[in-house]
Amino acid sequence: MKNILRTIALSIIVAMAVGLIGCTGNDASSGGSQESPAGDSATGYNKTEYNLVFIPKLVHEWYEDVKVGIDKAVAELAEKGITVNYSWEPPADAVVTEQIAKIEAAASKKPDGISVAIIDASASTTVINELIDQGINVSTFDNDAPDSNRKYYCGHSTNYEDGVEIAERLAKSLNEEGEIAILAGTLSAINHQERVKGFEDTIAKYPNIRIVDKQADEDSIEVALNVTEGYLAAYPNLKAIYGVNAASPIGAARALKDANKAGSIKIVGMAENEEAMQYVEDGTIEVTLKQDVPTYGYNSVYAMLEIADGRTPSKVADEIPAIFVTKDNVSDFLN
Repeated sequence: MKNILRTIALSIIVAMAVGLIGCTGNDASSGGSQESPAGDSATGYNKTEYNLVFIPKLVHEWYEDVKVGIDKAVAELAEKGITVNYSWEPPADAVVTEQIAKIEAAASKKPDGISVAIIDASASTTVINELIDQGINVSTFDNDAPDSNRKYYCGHSTNYEDGVEIAERLAKSLNEEGEIAILAGTLSAINHQERVKGFEDTIAKYPNIRIVDKQADEDSIEVALNVTEGYLAAYPNLKAIYGVNAASPIGAARALKDANKAGSIKIVGMAENEEAMQYVEDGTIEVTLKQDVPTYGYNSVYAMLEIADGRTPSKVADEIPAIFVTKDNVSDFLN
């Protein structure tokens, strides 16, 4: 009963937060449109055409939902007489050198704004600061470079706390004993590191629960599947797997399905697409976190135009909430 009440409370919080988040005062799924900020033209903007660049971490289905929000904002602005051209420049894999090369190539074209889902903040901060000094507007989404001079960030930042909550839920489900393995995402990604840290710190409070292994999956379903197969072979008493990104719980679920072990080993994590929801429904995934991913793109477009016009977004750090999904509420998220 407590978990159901908590889920209801979280749903209310998300509904309230989504109505308030972002520089627009609306989210990507609400159907609302932004009120035009003060500008030099009848539209409220300084120009009638803007050029933006988005650089996600890699080619991945999760980021396609970010594009849904971008396209919604672009369509709204077109109705107001504002043309927004954008290019989508993901590296093939989450390799920081490839992403930095794409950032520098984008900057050479002098766009009105560049928004990046950071792979490695320590490696990207200097590049971002150099571009800002050159007058290039750089913002971030999904994964931040918080020590840089980026002009705006849109994402979900309670990652440590999410790891704590998932660990508590899993410990209770395991009756506080058993072996656990972790799919740790991309090791250079701050959000993945924080999710692992929150989880590990919390599990450490339970002496009869042991983390037996932790490996990166590099945001790849295929890698997560292969690593999970290794876990199943190496740890016959494994009771649970924790995946820290949108790919890893799905890879783990596929591996368990292939091994006819779905439901016998618990999966918890951060996956949120339709496949993940189906795994929650059939019990292969026990609990996962779902964000309003299109809002990342939607809010970023409006913020980038404000920045291009010389204004500061109403929220420089734009927090997107998330909700836990279990069998109790998964029907709300299935298409």
